[in-house]
Amino acid sequence: MPLTGKNTIASEVSAEGAEVFYSIDPRSKTTGDLPFHNATRNEVDRAVVAAVAAFQEIRGYPSSKIADFLTEVAAQIETLGDDLLHTADRETGLGLPRLTGERARTTGQIRAFANLLREGAYLRAIINTEQPGQPAIKQMQFPVGPVAVFAASNFPFAFAVAGGDSASALAAGCPIVVKAHPGHPATSELFAGAINAAVAAKGFPAGTFSLLQGNGIDVGQWLVAHDGIEAVGFTGSLRGGRAIYDAASRRPRPIPVYAEMGSVNPVVITQAALAKRSEEIADGLVASVTMGTGQFCTNPGLILLEDSEATRDFIASVSEKMDAAPTGILLNEAIAAGLQSAVSETAAHAQIEVLAGAEAIADSDFFCYRNTVMQTTAAAIRADDRLQVEHFGPVTLFALCADINDLRATIDALEGNLTSTVHAEEAELESIGDLLHQLREKAGRVIWNGFPTGVAVVHAMQHGGPYPATTAPGTTSVGMNAIYRFMRPIAFQNVPDALLPRALQDANPLGILRLVDDVYTDGAI
Repeated sequence: MPLTGKNTIASEVSAEGAEVFYSIDPRSKTTGDLPFHNATRNEVDRAVVAAVAAFQEIRGYPSSKIADFLTEVAAQIETLGDDLLHTADRETGLGLPRLTGERARTTGQIRAFANLLREGAYLRAIINTEQPGQPAIKQMQFPVGPVAVFAASNFPFAFAVAGGDSASALAAGCPIVVKAHPGHPATSELFAGAINAAVAAKGFPAGTFSLLQGNGIDVGQWLVAHDGIEAVGFTGSLRGGRAIYDAASRRPRPIPVYAEMGSVNPVVITQAALAKRSEEIADGLVASVTMGTGQFCTNPGLILLEDSEATRDFIASVSEKMDAAPTGILLNEAIAAGLQSAVSETAAHAQIEVLAGAEAIADSDFFCYRNTVMQTTAAAIRADDRLQVEHFGPVTLFALCADINDLRATIDALEGNLTSTVHAEEAELESIGDLLHQLREKAGRVIWNGFPTGVAVVHAMQHGGPYPATTAPGTTSVGMNAIYRFMRPIAFQNVPDALLPRALQDANPLGILRLVDDVYTDGAI
């Protein structure tokens, strides 16, 4: 499809403003030819007003109609073919194999939400029938209304225009207004075309979807502040997520912001694990840290070990492997500059020793940074929370602990994270349990003898964690439970059966699983 460089507002292209920006190929640092127009405040308003109008219609749709729409969105994305892959590759440098896999993940999670809707139990219908002294109360989940979605830089498919936030919001029955990431505006416009094609094919109101371009903060701030927006989905930096969260909190009527932000994803490695499989763990750690040039929110950025000769040999091995690993491409100039700033600040700390990297590559033709290993002490981690900052790139920090008590005290001092990991042996199961559950309090996902990079899109996945990993630790941005960020429960008391949604009617015409008087059943009352 031909690109316009314009915003897409309720299926119509729009370019009211004169300010433009361009995409940049991270492999060559060359600027594209097509100007992309920053959205104006009026265009933001038009997009949200259209979403509000669309919600008045969509909120009455049966789940099956929304499921069919989602299925069509996935099909339309696939019709974009190789053009989508090559466009995204030019804007991100991620490579066709990675992008091909990410496209499958993106369409797969959209179809998974469609299946969730068709099965029906996601509505969480709960019924307590009338009893002596107790009225009849029936509850289920409803969409919250228009949602603002902020596309991420590091996953131009799976966490962007048609990614998990968008898919879960649409599945909930919420129109979306997406703020495209300026790192891949052409890719974003292609996705917008696919979603708009599905809107037209399934007869959904035009305001179901809008895309706003912008390379500054104004568009996002205007969007979050708009009274028609009911919730926000964000994946990005701590600084960006906190700015959006604060803007939403300042509204006369605050709204929830589901922001996934920074995480160092601590990894604990026991001495027994080192003794048995040191090289295996070293290889896995290096592969995890450098995967995607370290530009994953689950990158293992803090490694905790008791100090010993085996530990120092292990760190030396990791440093050598990191130094020998190929230098990868960073997504854009902003990430390269941010990584250099963050690593430089950490490396300048009095308690930090640089073992590998920690420097930019001068005069490189592409955006990059050397694979980096640093070392400090557990006491330093506890004394200065600046050493828990995320380094968004191929960087990891080792923290040496005097003994197990020192390690446990350091875990207590950790901030919130998306993941925590333990490498240990079967013989340690009795002694390691308390430590593992201590790590549980610091993260949303606990990993045993593995590495945190790689997130399965399944019902059981929890991709969230205590602040600063996210602003809402009780929610997930990956997996089917992500839908509940954009729904809210409503209870009906003594409301006549004929006026209730079908999911709550006595006959259970949808045939879904419901909790009736504390018993799960798909039968009628």
